[in-house]
Amino acid sequence: MDAPPAVRSTSATLDAIQLMLRDLNTRHDEIRHRAAFRGCTTELLAVQQELVDYLLHKKSQLVGHVDPESGTTRNYNSFV
Repeated sequence: MDAPPAVRSTSATLDAIQLMLRDLNTRHDEIRHRAAFRGCTTELLAVQQELVDYLLHKKSQLVGHVDPESGTTRNYNSFV
């Protein structure tokens, strides 16, 4: 039996987020070289980190670990 459309959509979104996170965590020497040439390496890394943070937050929302209203992470491992 096939999964409902909402589950398939969420699964596809989670897959896309995972791929994007993998790409953002891959060293792209050509882009880093261009950033160094243009003098914006610090800004590039800051934007990259913002994107990673956003994607991790979005992923947490989709799997139900973040309260969408407050944006706070639920701690299911309070003993850790």
